Amino acid sequence: MPARRGVLGGAVLVAVGVPFLLQALGVQNGSAYLFLALGLAFGAAWWAGTRQYVYFVPAAALITFGLGLVLPSWLGLSSDVAEPIFLGALAIGFTIVFLVDPRRKAPLIPAALLAVVALLTLFGMGNVLPDWFQPMFVPLLFIALGVYLLVEPRTH
Repeated sequence: MPARRGVLGGAVLVAVGVPFLLQALGVQNGSAYLFLALGLAFGAAWWAGTRQYVYFVPAAALITFGLGLVLPSWLGLSSDVAEPIFLGALAIGFTIVFLVDPRRKAPLIPAALLAVVALLTLFGMGNVLPDWFQPMFVPLLFIALGVYLLVEPRTH
């Protein structure tokens, strides 16, 4: 049986090119598709490869990050619901990661945090996070999960 072909390199290059092409073609919010496309690249690497968790987590995170950015414009929603949709989409993504591999509980932490902040924001109580911290919330969750992926013990 021939060895499985790695697809991540090619998929990432396609993923980077497509959003810039969309932007050049005048697609609204074209650069936001970068996250969705990168997530799909990691998803393709996960699907075509050996189903490595370290590909699935970024796939789910980036796909839902991208969907959280583009869904409000696709659905013509007001900016009032854009933030809770973005945070809620990420919460769903991390929940999916847990459901695919329930032995690993780490994704439940960002899922819960994101869901709580999304719901509070949706109901006008989004000021639970200090103003100075709000722009750092999602990046810090991504960094923490990335560090977790780098240091977690390898399982088979």
